[in-house]
Amino acid sequence: MPPNAETGIDQSPIELSIIIPAHNEAATIGQQLDALTAQHWDGTWELIVVDNCSTDATADVVESYGRTDRRVRLVSATEIPSRNYARNVGIHASRGVAFALTDADDIVGSQWVGAMGDALRTHELVTGPLELDRLNPPELAGSRGRRHEWKSPTFWEIFPCAHGNNIGMQRAAWDRIGGFDEDPRLLGSEDLEISMRAWIDGIELYFATDAMVHYRYRTDPHVLWQQARRYGRSRPMLVRKLREAGRARPPRFAGWRSWIWLVVHLPDLRRAAGRAGWVWVAGNRLGQLEGSIRYRSLFV
Repeated sequence: MPPNAETGIDQSPIELSIIIPAHNEAATIGQQLDALTAQHWDGTWELIVVDNCSTDATADVVESYGRTDRRVRLVSATEIPSRNYARNVGIHASRGVAFALTDADDIVGSQWVGAMGDALRTHELVTGPLELDRLNPPELAGSRGRRHEWKSPTFWEIFPCAHGNNIGMQRAAWDRIGGFDEDPRLLGSEDLEISMRAWIDGIELYFATDAMVHYRYRTDPHVLWQQARRYGRSRPMLVRKLREAGRARPPRFAGWRSWIWLVVHLPDLRRAAGRAGWVWVAGNRLGQLEGSIRYRSLFV
């Protein structure tokens, strides 16, 4: 198929589209693009960065890569400041029969493109491990545990979850379950929510061990606290969706051990090595309490 007459963009289908939503990521996105454009795979693939209402030089950085690598393309998503909206815009603009998503402030592993591309040839939904030490100081790297480094998580052992910064889907499966949910109440649980719908639809999650992403945590305590609250606040809404779908839900007081943990580990606030973990757990607990009240779905 020839290029689109209006845009000049080739519209012929390819095997894989890599989508990166980006909001004010000029400081880090170059590292991610360097990691991606250095990779080789025997299939056909493209790289789309979706600029979601950035006010910094994100677009300029991406366009500079596009001038030297035809696989790199910039797409604008300016109507809503939302990661899921940006993801959907990028996927709609892409040509791949499958797509893989990662984030602008992380760095994919050296085999990520090939591992994702190969897995998506035979699996509808794919995720991979998150490596924590390369981009985070030691006191931060272990603050949330290490389970993401060797297996996909689950939502309270009810359904398996893909990582939002390391997820791939066949387009037919994405079309079937309805794309990413742009409901702002799900902010922080977007990856859990689409994993839940995939699970309800009968889609199996495949864990590709070579599709590794180096995950960057927030370092500022205030930013970390606010992020943890957002994540926690969205969990009761997810539980409500499970209930509405007629599926099992976690116990209403499933997190009681975490409240005890916060009391026992109060002395950790005196040390940098323990502070990040305490702030993360506390923010999550408070967020879940807020979400339980706001969405009338008790889950603390």
